Formats: sequence, C-alpha cells, structure tokens
Amino acid sequence: MNRSLCRCGTRIEMKTSWTQANPGRRFLTCQRRLVAPFAQASLFIFLDIFIDTETVIFLQQNGGCGFFSWCDPPMCPRSVEIIPGLLRSKNAYEEQVLILQKNKKMLHVRIWCIGFVCGLVVMWIMKATS
Repeated sequence: MNRSLCRCGTRIEMKTSWTQANPGRRFLTCQRRLVAPFAQASLFIFLDIFIDTETVIFLQQNGGCGFFSWCDPPMCPRSVEIIPGLLRSKNAYEEQVLILQKNKKMLHVRIWCIGFVCGLVVMWIMKATS
C-alpha cells in the first residue's frame, strides 16, 4: 500500500494540532476524515481529546474515513503550558507588524502628497515673482 494513501484510497495529509492539549503536535489524517456536519476546528478538538473505535465508526457512518494517527509523541506538560502563550505572543507581534506596515504605507502617501503640494507652492511663488 502506498504510504501517502489511506486504506480508503484517499490521500493522507500531515496537519498540525493547535489545540490547548496538543499545541504544535503533528498528525496524519485522511482527507475524508472530516465530514460536512462538523466544523474543522471543533472536530480537531473533539478528536484531540477523545479518539477511539466508537469515534472512528461514527465518522465512517457519516461519510468520513476515520483515519487519524499522531506523528509526534505526546507533549510534556511544560510544553503544553508554554507553547500556547508563545503562540499568542507571536500572533500579537505579527499583528503589530501588519499595523506598522500599513502605517508606513500611509506615511509614504502623506509624504508624497506634502511634497507634491510643496512643489506646487514653489512653482506658484516662482511664477508670481517673475
């Protein structure tokens, strides 16, 4: 069997869990594992907490394949405690960078406009004095 294909013949994807219980932990899943009635995030949280035979059967009965396998070992308690805070900090800094980049663009536009107006004033003064 091809390692990139699930037992149902669908492609296997590697994803990363960003739930509170398993931040940054990678897992393999079939593209058919997620079923239409569930939002992706809530199903990840559900599977993150409780993955067993009944869950797989439920997913299979509702159009999903049910394949799910962790790639990484469970996180140590310290990692589970630290990583979400680091991720929040990183996201906050990235948001600030986007705001600063937007402000920088606006500043460039304002400087260009001021330069243009100053140029018009200088031209008007030169024309008025000649």
